[in-house]
Amino acid sequence: MTQRTCATTPVRRFAVGSATVVAAGILLAGCGAGGDPPAPPDPKDTLLSAVPNETTPAFRFTGTDASGTVTGSVDPAGKGMELTVVQQDAEAEFALTISFRVVDQRSWMRVDFEDAVELSTLLELPRQWMELDQSKLTKPEVYGGADVGNAAAIIRTAVAVQQQTDGSYAGTVDLTGGPEVAEAVDGVDVTAMGEAATAIPFTAVVGANGNLGTLALDLPAVGEQQAVEYVVRYYDHGNTPAVAPPTGDVAPAPAAAYDLLNG
Repeated sequence: MTQRTCATTPVRRFAVGSATVVAAGILLAGCGAGGDPPAPPDPKDTLLSAVPNETTPAFRFTGTDASGTVTGSVDPAGKGMELTVVQQDAEAEFALTISFRVVDQRSWMRVDFEDAVELSTLLELPRQWMELDQSKLTKPEVYGGADVGNAAAIIRTAVAVQQQTDGSYAGTVDLTGGPEVAEAVDGVDVTAMGEAATAIPFTAVVGANGNLGTLALDLPAVGEQQAVEYVVRYYDHGNTPAVAPPTGDVAPAPAAAYDLLNG
């Protein structure tokens, strides 16, 4: 956000003697009354400053794309995160629910085969929380920061960002803008989009609390894949419980759990 050049005046006023108090008062008055008005906040900077960081109160999130929806919560103060993924297999007629809980460098997984208990038994996966050994994972499941939806990586590529009359923001983003963006939209065939990938329309909403509420991208149809909306939503800031290690009967993850995650 653009800073006013006279913003340092109060600092100087309290840092020096009474003579400077008078001078600072004169400078402050001139800066506000007779000078040029402050530049309005840059919309893109406003969005970036609204993205959750490590000082943001605990919040909930959802992420939706062509592959489905992820839900969960993030506790930046405790370096904790919990998320749940539901995958429906229409042919096999069962749903697979995988939940993860992460606290700093430790993580746990729970798998629930709805209406297919025998499959869970066959795969030798316990139904309670299982603690994961990070050294056995291709990609360690550890706390990686508050912005779980990688909204900042996407917004950094934005151009022509404008605030709309309803207070929301709109513009375009470039999905070819580097490895961070590619990771953010993992599963989307950016190459197949061609030139369209460099100017994907987006909308964003910042809540009254100054936190990013929603980031939505309109992804075009590619091949057999239909057009889809990619949405990251952050909400319930300050009203979400802290994330703690699971209690009760916790089992060490068996080999089948690592086969599922690394496969």
